[in-house]
Amino acid sequence: MANYEIIKKIAVIGGKPDGVTKEINIVKWGVYDPMIDIRRWQGDTASKGISLKREEAQKLLDALKTVLEEEEK
Repeated sequence: MANYEIIKKIAVIGGKPDGVTKEINIVKWGVYDPMIDIRRWQGDTASKGISLKREEAQKLLDALKTVLEEEEK
């Protein structure tokens, strides 16, 4: 696994009794700029997930808002 630094913890959005959590954080992976990161963690060990640039995160947010608003109708 690459070197990383969690810059800011935003939210835990899920978890399991075995200690695995799904989290949204700002993470700096290696030499790259910090990104919004959605991934599973077990303690300090990162698992599968996705890192998004700000523009990508905004597009995801807009798409989710649209879907959730349509479901409310």
